[in-house]
Amino acid sequence: MKKIFAEIGIGNDAFFSTEIEEGDSEYRIPKFVFPNKITEIYFRLWLFKNVFIISSKDMIKTKKANKNKLKILFGIGGESL
Repeated sequence: MKKIFAEIGIGNDAFFSTEIEEGDSEYRIPKFVFPNKITEIYFRLWLFKNVFIISSKDMIKTKKANKNKLKILFGIGGESL
């Protein structure tokens, strides 16, 4: 089963993009693809190496990243066959 993260916002290569995770590999495509089964809706603010996430699945969480970036994203996460 694939995990799908469709995102809208600034910071990725495209304003509309989708990250697809299959097993240990992941790739991003420059279009918005809805997952078949939606499991979460989230807002992600990435300020340099700090990532702040407000999610319907995990509520509020923060994490450290390896890369310095600036991203403001709204996304839908889920699964697809």
